[in-house]
Amino acid sequence: MYSVNNINNFLNIERKSSKMKKLVVMCMAVVMMLSMSITSFAAFVSSPTGNPAPKIISFFAESDDCDAELIITPYSKRDTLHDTAEDALENAYNELKASGDLTALNADLASLAKKLGIKGTELAVSDLFDATWIGCSPEDHSAEKHGIFTIELEADSLKNFVGLLHYYNGEWELIDNAKVKGNILTFKADNFSPFAIVVDTNPEKTPNSGDMSFIWLWAIVAVVSGTVLVVLIKKANKKA
Repeated sequence: MYSVNNINNFLNIERKSSKMKKLVVMCMAVVMMLSMSITSFAAFVSSPTGNPAPKIISFFAESDDCDAELIITPYSKRDTLHDTAEDALENAYNELKASGDLTALNADLASLAKKLGIKGTELAVSDLFDATWIGCSPEDHSAEKHGIFTIELEADSLKNFVGLLHYYNGEWELIDNAKVKGNILTFKADNFSPFAIVVDTNPEKTPNSGDMSFIWLWAIVAVVSGTVLVVLIKKANKKA
């Protein structure tokens, strides 16, 4: 027959087992949240929701007849745009976020990355913003009438610049004339909508090394989740 002590010991074991199960579940939840966070911003250097708008240094059209004024809107201020522009910026963000390899979005970017010896998984977006114009009627505003527009922007997101992507009519194109000097981006365009600054996230990589893009991210996940589990176990043991 079981003694009272045996029954109490059994119940204590069951309680601890139940606590351990809860701790494991909590730890798994932490890992899942961190993993989802990494996946959500894998295409971005950091969340674009906090980025300020690049500063306009200069803007002019080929034609002297154009009175348009350029407006730059960061992703964080997308709700200030009219519905069509806001939807375009949101769609651009979602396509970038869903992409594990930015070169899959545009063949010219893929060719550029290959030429530079950069893997697609090492590319990321450091800034996402909308460019639009005001002060010029739509019927008068066109590349045919006003030619190409030259833009100079100042931004803090240009380190390790690779290229400038333009999201126009639901498609991504590479602005092949984009140049960077210091923190100044210069490019020419004949249409305006969302733009994404693409950078190399691993500029000091060793040639011919394996794809280590997410090793450190998963290492951080493992360390954080392990630390959380240890803390929870200690707290549970103290209460037991």
